[in-house]
Amino acid sequence: MIPSHYRIILQFLICALLLSLNILLIECEIGTVPNLRVYLDTALYMEIVEPEDIGYTFRIRPAKDFGTGFHHQYFGIRLLFGEPFHGCSPLSNSARLENTVVLVERGGCSFVTKTYNVQQAGAIAAIIMDNDLKNDENYIDMITDGTERSVNIPALFLLGKDGHMIRQSLEENGLSAAVVNIPVNITGIPLHNVRQPPWTLW
Repeated sequence: MIPSHYRIILQFLICALLLSLNILLIECEIGTVPNLRVYLDTALYMEIVEPEDIGYTFRIRPAKDFGTGFHHQYFGIRLLFGEPFHGCSPLSNSARLENTVVLVERGGCSFVTKTYNVQQAGAIAAIIMDNDLKNDENYIDMITDGTERSVNIPALFLLGKDGHMIRQSLEENGLSAAVVNIPVNITGIPLHNVRQPPWTLW
């Protein structure tokens, strides 16, 4: 049997190695005493409150080298779609987007361009869903495009399957917006108590 202090060291080294390889998309737990946890996790989480049929907690990944983090949590904030949905030009529905979270789709232009256009519409964050609507597991590193445009809101990547299901739910319910909490803290909550989308495994 491996002594407990060696197990702790080994666990720490494994987590550090995975993190250095930039493939850590799951939580690594390090403990030196019972109930002491340090989480190494690159993801954030968004909870949909309404509509209830899509009321799950979704994993979202912050952009790698542009945009900002969240300065505080938002509860009961609206999530709307940008128009045009590709987000590659100024958003025509900007009058409705101030102080909201805006969802646009990957493709056609850089992630920075999409986020910049969302920012110019007055939104507090941009979520960019993958344009592969079957993608339910592969997160993409969103990187800068080399331009000097200032992006001062969070930019977050959402799996294509998640985005598709959110959009489908809103259309079926005749709604133009969802109500969300973002970001939500699930640290310390057992994974089986988190309401994950049934089509996605973390």
